[in-house]
Amino acid sequence: MKLVKLSLLLFFLVTTTFSQTTEQLKHLDSYFQKTLNEWHIPGMAIAIVNADSIVFSKGYGYANLEKRTKVDGNTLFAVASNTKAFTATSLAKLVEDGKLKWTDKVIDYIPYFRMYNDYVTNHFTIEDLLSHHSGLATFSGDLLWYGTSKTPQEIISAQQYLKPKTEFRTTYGYSNIAFLTAGEILVKISGKSWQNYVTENFVKPLGMNRTLTSTSQLKRATNVATPYYFKDGENIELEWLNWDNIAPAGAIISSVNDFSKWIQLNINEGTIASKKYFSKKNLHRLTTPHTNFSVNANDEKVHFKSYGLGWGLQDYEGYKIVSHGGGYDGMISKSFFIPEKKIGVVILTNSLNWAASALTNKILDVLLTGNTNKKDWSSLYLFYKTRRDSITKNKQLKNEALRQKLNSVHLAFENYTGTYKDKMYGTVTVSLKNKQLYFTMDKTSIFYGFLTHWNGNIFTFNFNKNLSSLPEGKLWFDIDKNGKVNVLHIDVPNPDFDFTEFEFIKQ
Repeated sequence: MKLVKLSLLLFFLVTTTFSQTTEQLKHLDSYFQKTLNEWHIPGMAIAIVNADSIVFSKGYGYANLEKRTKVDGNTLFAVASNTKAFTATSLAKLVEDGKLKWTDKVIDYIPYFRMYNDYVTNHFTIEDLLSHHSGLATFSGDLLWYGTSKTPQEIISAQQYLKPKTEFRTTYGYSNIAFLTAGEILVKISGKSWQNYVTENFVKPLGMNRTLTSTSQLKRATNVATPYYFKDGENIELEWLNWDNIAPAGAIISSVNDFSKWIQLNINEGTIASKKYFSKKNLHRLTTPHTNFSVNANDEKVHFKSYGLGWGLQDYEGYKIVSHGGGYDGMISKSFFIPEKKIGVVILTNSLNWAASALTNKILDVLLTGNTNKKDWSSLYLFYKTRRDSITKNKQLKNEALRQKLNSVHLAFENYTGTYKDKMYGTVTVSLKNKQLYFTMDKTSIFYGFLTHWNGNIFTFNFNKNLSSLPEGKLWFDIDKNGKVNVLHIDVPNPDFDFTEFEFIKQ
């Protein structure tokens, strides 16, 4: 594959399917820098590809702010849920090899697979795993794996206690545990670990020499981005968190130059450099709508949005867009390709932000319409986020103003101490440290903190800021009719993890 680095930036490329002018590339380049600045993103890398070349690859900002190491096209970022397409495509290969059928029942391969009732357990198929219509809420059960010491089998078995939000196969509910289960089926059939299968069938033959499948491989890597989140006017550095126990849903770490090869493989419908990786038939199955979303009237002429098998799908300006996003604590990414145009894009950032989605729309506007003066998506998204953050901040201030004003009385701290157990998660331990209440979520080493009295039997806490970007949470205790503490609850307001799925009973 020919690689054209954008150190010169100005060039003009024409193929039979993809063309852009120097002016358009200059406009995008300056827009990328503008977006980086206004979102306070430490570092970002973006690549644009066609069927056989990386035609734009550039880094912006810093991989690490303290060391002032700059981002380039080879800087490694977590691509997180962009991993899901690798898992779906791996199962497609097994279908082609006659080792699996899309309609096979999950329970026939994974005997410990359990859902919220017997009907769903016994009728859940391979396609159901990959299309997010289990009936569970989006991200349901993610605290079973995130940062925990739980094994895949423990995670998959525990999801039987998750309560459904809707009927089976009726609506969309994004599930990482479903893709973990898909990965376990891959292991069962192939006899190889998920990491080895993906590496042997895609990473190595595609020449993705800087792509990793575990954070444990980072110790031998160079040019690695550091994750950050922006809070109160500063970028706070986060530590890398191991995702091995959910690997099939989000473990891949890559650079824009490396990940571009994966996008090119899909642009070329599974065959590249005369080597067939998977069939057109199965790519079409992966990129056919399986779970549909409602679409409101909009200016972008988007008529449908849906999820296929490991890929998100929609139209934009009359063209089909195949995409996925990725969210890792301290890193947000986006990849997409346009089959009819044979164009693909990879966006990797080391910050929690909405910019990747804004940049996706901006790039689509320029590449599909040639218009560089359409909507300023970055500024628009920033306006929406600033407004949302302001509302959230006001709620927090009002909440804080109530501290101890409703009920300043609480039990003696010793009455709250002990071990509390939830049937699917495990235990939380509450103890006294330096005369202050302290708690640990025992299966999740990064979740611990001191408790500060708020009202009655309600306390607030913050997790270690270098281990988690989650905001202040609340932990509260139920008291039984005899005045004894019997239940512990936790809630942290955030869009990803639902702590209220757990009910910890005092042991």
